[in-house]
Amino acid sequence: MKTLIAILLLISSLSLSAQKIDYSFPEGYENEISKKDYKFLVRESVKAISKYYEIASVKEGAVELEEGQDFAILNLHNLILRCAEEKKENWPSLIKDHFESMYQSVESQKQLDVSKFETVADYLSIRIYPESFINQNGGAGNMIVKTHLEGTLSLLMLDLPSAFTPVQKDVFKLWDKSVDEVFEIAQRNINKQESVKATESFEVKNSTIDVHFLENEDYGASLGLDLENNAPEFLGEWGAVVAMPNKGIINVCKVSKENPVDFVLFIQKFQGAVEQFYQQHSQPVSTDFFWYYQGEFTKNMVKNVKGDLQVISPQGLTELMVEEE
Repeated sequence: MKTLIAILLLISSLSLSAQKIDYSFPEGYENEISKKDYKFLVRESVKAISKYYEIASVKEGAVELEEGQDFAILNLHNLILRCAEEKKENWPSLIKDHFESMYQSVESQKQLDVSKFETVADYLSIRIYPESFINQNGGAGNMIVKTHLEGTLSLLMLDLPSAFTPVQKDVFKLWDKSVDEVFEIAQRNINKQESVKATESFEVKNSTIDVHFLENEDYGASLGLDLENNAPEFLGEWGAVVAMPNKGIINVCKVSKENPVDFVLFIQKFQGAVEQFYQQHSQPVSTDFFWYYQGEFTKNMVKNVKGDLQVISPQGLTELMVEEE
């Protein structure tokens, strides 16, 4: 028995040594967790991933797998943010569930026969990510994407029972569909999701403005891509100004002939809150404010001049206002 235990320990030791584990801290997460906690997170992640895949190396938040498996790289960046929101005692189960869900998602996808469009059409969905996040995690070269909001990428996803997973280009080619067509189908699927809506009044610089909220833990921002169908009551004659700080919530201010400059006060009032909702969420979207009109988003320019926020409306909105005068 002692000999058997010694052999098992030796095998385990050789397996770990074969993996090149580098505990170098990934840039940009210094304020989220300590280096000591990051090392713990890596160890737990390696343990969880090794249950399903063979690991080649770990470096700066990226787990590289041996060739010929479901993934080339598994990134820990999103997991770092999720763990930062939890007590450390909950990390092992959270990490285990994270990679278990990822594995089950792949297995579910295999069973769906993704080569046949009719079997996956009802599972199509959209997730919006900061463009910088996608670039840091291998880029969008093998994904199906559109740009709805400047500075972000909207990824075509499969919303499987256990997890979201991006649609890969080699799969997409089998469907013989256009990008616009599949994104329209994905948006229709999202529009079936329920959401919580609310409206609150705020006092800003001796004026009262109404701000609207739309929430859904997984689809809030994606629902916001189609406000004309999902929240037409939030739109004025000239559309609305929208903030999408994270995947779960959007903030909206009507732009109307009756109250044409409320959106300026809205941005001045909510910029700090939007940045906070962005920074504190595990799946942020954008800290910018966008003018939404007839299905299109245009970024509002905001400048901080000696502590005073100056808002420059998009050219199209300015032209509508001038025409009305």
